[in-house]
Amino acid sequence: MITLPVSLTVGDHTDEVGELQLEPGETVQGALADLLRAAADALDRIPNEEVSPDGTAQ
Repeated sequence: MITLPVSLTVGDHTDEVGELQLEPGETVQGALADLLRAAADALDRIPNEEVSPDGTAQ
């Protein structure tokens, strides 16, 4: 198994958000797609807040 760190950059801010663990024969593309799907599912479970143009929640 190979473990790779995953970082996310938004604007000037970068943060490590997790790791990809690849089994022999597994592609980075497939593992990354699974990670992004899981992140999208987690975001769907968070209640929506409206954000004003200055970046504050309302």
